[in-house]
Order: sequence, then structure tokens, then C-alpha cells
Amino acid sequence: MNNEEKQQLDSNELLLKTLELTKKYGIDDVIAQYHLGKEWQIRFSNSEQDIIKQWEVDNLELFIVKNKRTTMIPIQTPTLKNIEEKIKQSLIYLENSPPSQLYAGIESNIQTPAKIDGLFYKKTENLIESGSSLVYKAIDAALEEGAKKVAGVLYFGSQNTALRTSKGFSGEFDHSYYRATLRAFVEAESSGQDLLCGRNLDNLEAKMITMGKNAGKIASMAVNPKQGKAGTYDIILSPTVAGNIFGEITDAANPLFVMLGLSPLKDKIGQQIGPDFLTIHDNSLLSEGLNARPFDVEGTPGQITPLIENGKLMNYVHNTSTAIQYSTKSTGNSTFIGFGSGTRLLAPYSSNIEYTPGDFTKNEIIEESKKPTIYITSNWYTRFTNQIEGTFSTIPRDGLFYVENGEIQYPIRNVRLSDNLLRMLKNITQIGKDIQQIQWWEVNTPTFIPTIKVKDGNITAATK
Repeated sequence: MNNEEKQQLDSNELLLKTLELTKKYGIDDVIAQYHLGKEWQIRFSNSEQDIIKQWEVDNLELFIVKNKRTTMIPIQTPTLKNIEEKIKQSLIYLENSPPSQLYAGIESNIQTPAKIDGLFYKKTENLIESGSSLVYKAIDAALEEGAKKVAGVLYFGSQNTALRTSKGFSGEFDHSYYRATLRAFVEAESSGQDLLCGRNLDNLEAKMITMGKNAGKIASMAVNPKQGKAGTYDIILSPTVAGNIFGEITDAANPLFVMLGLSPLKDKIGQQIGPDFLTIHDNSLLSEGLNARPFDVEGTPGQITPLIENGKLMNYVHNTSTAIQYSTKSTGNSTFIGFGSGTRLLAPYSSNIEYTPGDFTKNEIIEESKKPTIYITSNWYTRFTNQIEGTFSTIPRDGLFYVENGEIQYPIRNVRLSDNLLRMLKNITQIGKDIQQIQWWEVNTPTFIPTIKVKDGNITAATK
């Protein structure tokens, strides 16, 4: 099949013919998901734009089942010829594979997809023309706050996602996004970071300026940091940091991770794991969320699933297979997730995590911090020493501050937060109302989360 022949097939025709091929080879169950679109990157460093890149998105994800053996096949720039070749190769692999212990079927109840407005903004592609101007406005805002140099990246793109399954589901939707990260520097040990992501392009210029201003201000405040001291402190977590640390809890509300011994939430459904003012939902219908979708990869409609309500763990997220194993219903969270060296599985996974906002501004949380407190604005490299217990360590980066008597006293450096996820969750004392969507390389699941304060956190420090 040459390029001209391929252009004659739209997404649904390609998927229909793909399913016909799988029937030809006697495959039992099939999910075929096709992504077609464009993505861009505008990168900047040393306060200057330095790279603009564009990618064509043209890939097929094919999940096949035969005799209870499963595999997932990614196919870049699919044609009927290379699809058939991949299917034949996969059948040889399946013949030599054991039956999957994680697979119990896919959605067979064909339902109307959820209706979500605001997933696609046609003008997103116009950012290739206006994006450079937006980047420089963010850079200038950081410099005006005292930064000496600025670096970061703006990503944006749009796609059509089409899905067909062997159970008869067929659907598609258009979606777009933007995502930016900016770091501002004054000196080697004084930097600040802020993030921005979403779909809605309204007031994007103002949002980019605010991002630059926030990062520049943090960097300026972080000049001449003192060596931090180990000890027990109250901890204020910015949305970026809270999204990473508590995201490890919400992502662990997953039966697959429980079964694999990678979750501290085993046997905790119905238990009080947080304060009674903590409520968190998995919400695939939240249009501004970067994982919003009208249906999952099995065709199950998107929905809102309470994970934690008034501090109690209420649910795990499920796809059809785990729902059958747990004698419950799918929550519409089926997707393809990666494990190890490129291995991908059909499994449940979080969509958008949504926190119910609290009653405090960030400044009020700081003002009410009378005892010794550490304010962490950014962190990298969260690692576990015992994942099933939730024991972890993470490295604060960028602006890190010692707070006492309701004020930021001075910046500090060279400390770690070494603690336990469940203990920190129970020790939440204040939840802010400054909800921000966080999604970047340390927070894979889009999370709408505010500033959060935790009592009696464990800070360890370097010996020098």
C-alpha cells in the first residue's frame, strides 16, 4: 500500500480493515486505536528561543488476544501491508507465550460515549505563529522579577483519536493541548520553576506571563541559600510538589499495582487514610484535563470516580478485566500502560486527578506557619525504598525556603524529604484553594491540585 493509497482511507476505514485482517487470522479479541495529528516544540535557553520542532503523529495501537494470550502492537505510519506483517509476527509470539493472568475480557456493552465540550481548540495550530511571542513574554516577565537567565519549553499539538473494538464499539474525538515549563536562574544555587498546561487558549498570554513572573520571583528569593538542617518540620508543598508526592498515592489506587505489589493501598478500601476534609476524584470528563476523553480504549464511557471522599479510600480505578476480577464495574479507565523495556499492557490507569479545593490561599498557609516549616516549590527524582509501604525520598529543587513565625525567613539548600506516603496523607493539615493543573515529567497523570501543608515531615540533609 503506497502513500497515495493510504490517503484514500480515513481513520475509521483503516481501523475497519485492520479488524477484518484480525478476523482473517482467527484472533479472538481486538482493540485498534489510531492517532493522527501534529505536535510542536518551542525550546528556549539563555533567555533566547533556540529550537522549533514539528512531529507528525501517525500511529496505530493494536491489542490482540488469542487463546487468552495477549500482546500490544505499536505501528508507526500504519499501512495495511505492515499491519498484516505485524499481526503475523505477533501470532508467532503468542504461540510461545503463556495465557495472560491479567486479562479477563474487554467491554462488550456498547454504550453512548460521554459528551465533553472543550477538548479541541482549532487555533492551537496557530501557536506555531504566536508561540515565539508568548515565550518571549514569559522570559521577559521572569527577567523583570530579577532572573538573569531563563530556560524552558512550550509544547502544543492536536490529534484525532479513533477507536474500534472486536465487540462492536466505534468512536472518535478531536483533542488539542499546550504544556509549558519555565526555569529562571539568578545564580547557580538560586532558581525557580513554574508550569502551565491545558487546552483552553483564552488568556494564554496572561498565563504565560504569570508563569514567567512566578519562576523569576522564586529564583530571586532563593539567592544565597543557607545549608538546611535535618529534622522534623511542617512541610508546605507547592501544587507541583504535591502533585508528584500525592500522585504516587492516587496512581496506586489501581488493582494492577496492588496485584504486582507496587501499591501501599492494598486492603484499604473503606479505610480512613486522610483527613476528613480531603476529597479526590478521578475525572476523565474534566475537559481542561490533558487526559480527558469521552471513552477509554475499550469504548467504556468516561466518568467521574471517587477515589478518596472525606479522607476514606472509596475505589480503585478499573478496566473490564480488573472489574471482573474484583466483582465490580469498569470505571472507564482502560488504557495501554508501559512497563519495563517497552512492554505495554491493557490495564486500568488514572485519567485526570481532581482535588476538592480547600479554604486557604498560599499566603494564608504561610502566615499560619508559626513553628519551623519548610516550603518546597519544586522537586525531582522521587524514589522508593519500600513501595508497598510507601516509603520514599525526593530531592527539592529550585526555591526552597525556611518558614517560621508566619514568614519566609531565608532560602535553604541541600536537603531531602524522606518520608512515607500514607503517613504524610494522614498528616495533611491545610489544603489550599489555588488549584493548578500539573503535568510534567515528574507528574505523569494530569492533576488538579492546590498548595498542601503537612505536619511533622522528615527532612534529611547533607553532612557538609
